[in-house]
Amino acid sequence: MNGPLPVLRPDRATAARGALTAPRGSSASSASSGDLAPEQQSQIAAQHQAFDYEAAERAEIEREHEVLQALLMAFLKNEDEITKKWIALI
Repeated sequence: MNGPLPVLRPDRATAARGALTAPRGSSASSASSGDLAPEQQSQIAAQHQAFDYEAAERAEIEREHEVLQALLMAFLKNEDEITKKWIALI
């Protein structure tokens, strides 16, 4: 009945995936000093934006999952109480 949730929703995540990648190495550590080319800064900004989007999407999916689990648990508890009352009538 309960299966694992998909990690990402394909309809929402395709825009953020495939974002540009920044070069690794010493230039990544000097990003804060501002000596990167505007092109590299825009690539890093796009990566940050894609990461933020993915993190927000994952958090929303986890919140939805928690709400659904709580709803299911409440339903099962209610069913259990009904069953107990039914057995008590017998």
